[in-house]
Amino acid sequence: MQGFSHRAVADLPDWAISLQAHYWRVRVEARNKTMRRKHYRYIAAEKLRLVEAGICPHKINAVCKYLVSLKQVNADRLHAALESETKQLSFNFEFNNFT
Repeated sequence: MQGFSHRAVADLPDWAISLQAHYWRVRVEARNKTMRRKHYRYIAAEKLRLVEAGICPHKINAVCKYLVSLKQVNADRLHAALESETKQLSFNFEFNNFT
């Protein structure tokens, strides 16, 4: 019997609590496909809301990948993604005086 020894425990940020609840529901509703689809729709809407709130999509995807499998490899990737700095897109404009 494999048990739960393969599962990793990682600290999630505060913004990922609702994602955690929906992924837990997906695992619980394993046989009920309509409920699983319903929660996957909730997850997609929550991911979109988080991106619009300014959270890096790379961090959101790392959290989701960890919540799907709960494996140590994904927990390590999650930790690395959360520790990395968010790169802000910037434009370098040069103003030339045409006089």
